[in-house]
Amino acid sequence: IICLVFVLVGCSEEKENKIIIYGDYKCPYCQKVEINIMPKLQKDYIDKGKADYQFVNMAFLGKDSIIGSRAGHAVKNIAPNKYLKFQKLMFSKQPNHENKWITHKLVDNQIDKLDLSKRKTNKIKRDYKTKNSQSWKDAQKDVKRYKDKNVKEAPTVYVNGKKLKDPYNYKEYKKYLK
Repeated sequence: IICLVFVLVGCSEEKENKIIIYGDYKCPYCQKVEINIMPKLQKDYIDKGKADYQFVNMAFLGKDSIIGSRAGHAVKNIAPNKYLKFQKLMFSKQPNHENKWITHKLVDNQIDKLDLSKRKTNKIKRDYKTKNSQSWKDAQKDVKRYKDKNVKEAPTVYVNGKKLKDPYNYKEYKKYLK
C-alpha cells in the first residue's frame, strides 16, 4: 500500500513549465514549428523533464485530419514515450498540397516505425480505428477544447498560460519558460 501511494503521489507532480500547441498535422505552418522549434524544446525542456508538452490536434483541415488526431492519441495513450516521434513522422509526411493524404495505410506505416512490440503496435492501430475508443474520445476532446478556447488559427502556442505572438521564434518560448 505504501508503494502504491508513493507511485500515485509521484505521478501527480506537475511540471514547472507547460507548453500547449494547437495545430493540425496537415497545417504547413505547424510543420514549420515542428521542424524549427520542437527539436530545441525537446532538447532543452521536454527530454530533461523541465516541461509538460501537449499538442491539441484541432483536426480542422479536412476530414482526414481526424484520423491523424485519433492515431496521435492512441500512441500517446498506449506508448506515451513514442508520441513525439510519431508527431515528427506525421509532419514529415506532409505533402505540398491540401488534398486528403492522412490515410490508415500512411498512419499504420508511421506506427510501424516506432519500434514497439507487435502487441502494442496492433493495440494502437486497433484503437485509433475503433469507433468510440479512447483515442476517438480524446480526439473529440481536442476539437471541443480548441473551440471552447476560441482558438482561431494554427499554430497557436501557449507557454505557461501566455499566448505567443510569434510561434516561430524560439526566444519567445524561452521568455516564458522557467
